[in-house]
Amino acid sequence: MLWLLLACNDNLLVQKGIGQEGEVPAECWDGLDNDDDGYTDCDDQDCLIYTECSQVPDDTALDTGAPDDTDDTGETDTQDTGDTDVDPNDQDGDGFTPSDGDCDDTDANINPNSNDSTIDGKDQNCDGVDGPDQDLDGFVDSNAGGDDCNDADASVNPNATEIPDDGIDQDCDGVDAATTVQDDYTTAGEYTFIVPNGVTLMTANLWGAGGAGGDQSGAKGGGGGSVEVSFAVAVGETLSLSVGEGGNSPGAGGGATFIYRGSTLLVVAGAGGGGASDGNNGNSWTGGAGGAGGAVGENGMDLLYHQQGTTYAYCSSATGGTGATQVSPGLGGVSVGTASYNGVSHVCTGTDGDALQGGGTTGPASQCNTTGPYLWQSSGGGSNGHAGAGGAGYFGGGGGGSVYTYCGAGGGGGSSLADSSVTSVTYSDGNGQTQGNESVSGGAGRGGERNHGGATYNGIDGRILLTW
Repeated sequence: MLWLLLACNDNLLVQKGIGQEGEVPAECWDGLDNDDDGYTDCDDQDCLIYTECSQVPDDTALDTGAPDDTDDTGETDTQDTGDTDVDPNDQDGDGFTPSDGDCDDTDANINPNSNDSTIDGKDQNCDGVDGPDQDLDGFVDSNAGGDDCNDADASVNPNATEIPDDGIDQDCDGVDAATTVQDDYTTAGEYTFIVPNGVTLMTANLWGAGGAGGDQSGAKGGGGGSVEVSFAVAVGETLSLSVGEGGNSPGAGGGATFIYRGSTLLVVAGAGGGGASDGNNGNSWTGGAGGAGGAVGENGMDLLYHQQGTTYAYCSSATGGTGATQVSPGLGGVSVGTASYNGVSHVCTGTDGDALQGGGTTGPASQCNTTGPYLWQSSGGGSNGHAGAGGAGYFGGGGGGSVYTYCGAGGGGGSSLADSSVTSVTYSDGNGQTQGNESVSGGAGRGGERNHGGATYNGIDGRILLTW
């Protein structure tokens, strides 16, 4: 085929054979395959004779590896216009801006990703605290010198609300709060208690003191009675407390335990009576134990028999003082015998108990005259043929009878009583040497042992346990 190319008006004119695409220029942009060869318009080589199909576009989208010449100067453009991804608001270049939580954008070591493991005056990780705060509760781990006692639990910190009795110290004060608070008084003496804020009802457990033992066989001191009461209180009011003194000399009666509101006696726990002593270091007579305290005090034990099984006119008999009740004191015991000195009889009679006081003994001989315990203080009794004194209480127990230098009987127990203003009351009477409500007494109020062979004859002090 013969081709003839002529230039005219920037178009290429063609003379070609019949049946080719583009025999008429419009065939190269009419969207049709005019020569049926499978190609249309400029895709057909026959149309490349036209300028419209043969010009190279300005942007071929081909990557030649050479930089673009954008200023048409014939020189390549070497300026680096790449994006470095540096935020102008990140002054220290640590990757965090103030809006990202960087709390010091002048120090690259301080940002939310830093490790703040010590207390050093800097908050390296911008969590609001100086030092490690693993649980993010705003308090530093106590292991690092902070005050968060469990830095793995956000519910545990000094500002947390304590949940009582769950075994967890939520507020890091060193203890798990209890639903009840207690004051415990276990030493004989007088105390003052002021009702704390928020308290309107209190429970009190009281034990009277134990009586002292004597040296006769079996002559142990009587145990104190126990009382539990609940009563209304007012914030700031003062309660006067007295804890009974255990019998502290052979045969002494125990002191009672009291709670007073002003001049009103709210509750008293009766004390145990003292045990008796013979004139032979406990090697002659039996019997004479002190009676226990209680709502109804226990009677003191009578003199029983001579250890050798013989009888003696100088000491024929002696009876124990009776226990007090809530309405009357115990009665003193009596004795029978011929013992005397210089014509003065040594037969001693037990004295009756009285309000708040246990009975002692009286008689012609000066040695017969003893005074029983009063209020919380122990007193009475003696060795070398003395009777046991009665225990103190709302009413005191009676003193035992005796024959001086020979034999004696035990003192009666004092009585327990609660005022009618208390909302509830439970009495637990002692039994022999054993105190009332023994299992929760902590040993308070137990009667003394027999004063023989080095045993401890002292009675144990009473107790007051306040709960609110």
